[in-house]
Amino acid sequence: MSKWLKQFLFGIWGLLLIPMILPFLERWLEENVFSDPGGMATTVFRNALATTVFDNLRALGQQRWFKFALVFWTGIVLGVTLEWLNRKSDEKKASELRSLGSKFRSLSDSLKTRTPSSGWPDNVGDLKPAITSAFNSARKFHLWAPDEHVYQLPDASFLCEYFRCVGKLLEDGQFDKASREALSWKPFLDNVTLS
Repeated sequence: MSKWLKQFLFGIWGLLLIPMILPFLERWLEENVFSDPGGMATTVFRNALATTVFDNLRALGQQRWFKFALVFWTGIVLGVTLEWLNRKSDEKKASELRSLGSKFRSLSDSLKTRTPSSGWPDNVGDLKPAITSAFNSARKFHLWAPDEHVYQLPDASFLCEYFRCVGKLLEDGQFDKASREALSWKPFLDNVTLS
């Protein structure tokens, strides 16, 4: 939705609210501004014009069509606001998932450089906090992620390929495919012979 249309909708809604908040505004002015009979504000603003304006706005607020218009525009404003909040939430989630994909790919690359060396899983001790964090982030977005059981595998190839495949899909914005891809790795981990 365009910025101008949103401002237009909120502007009309704000104008429709004036007769509704008028009694509270009038009471507040009476108690705080016009309470001193000899004060400057009372002298300048307390006249027939102000009374006429308040009376006309109060009468407008009592009209049946006006109440309908206020409810109608309130619904439109709420709908636009909810749609905007939902879009912002989706954009934030997409950004976080792309970031997670990048983290997955980085971990995959880091694991590849250490795979030729022996000593799995001891040779990735410094990566374990990052791996655990990546798994927790994936679960937060309802993506299947391996548990600690992955460190009992004979080597890091499973983990390296999981991070590479799922990470690529996340980076490309293919979130549904990434979810299916992540879940497709579960049977492999369940059926693999542990060291």
